[in-house]
Amino acid sequence: MLQKPWFKALIWFGSVSYFFLASAVMISILTPGPTETQVHQFMAGSMEAMERSMMGVAMNLKHDSFLSSLILLAGYWTLPLMLLGFFLGITARLRRTTWPRKS
Repeated sequence: MLQKPWFKALIWFGSVSYFFLASAVMISILTPGPTETQVHQFMAGSMEAMERSMMGVAMNLKHDSFLSSLILLAGYWTLPLMLLGFFLGITARLRRTTWPRKS
């Protein structure tokens, strides 16, 4: 069983995983914690990323009445336009298959 390739791969995978696990534990124990400046920089970066994310855009959208009304209008027109496109597509497909009649 020790000569099987799958067993060698299993041992190799287990030893590599253990090495990285031990390395991560040693680094986390021996490394000092972040400084106050690093924490502030991280929090500022997180806030800036949140403002530029979809959630931040949605939060800023509340205060813009024009964009709110535009999104509401787009929501009202979405389903009718989808249905119209569906029916036009079906109609074009049916007419295309039956239109050039051969006599």
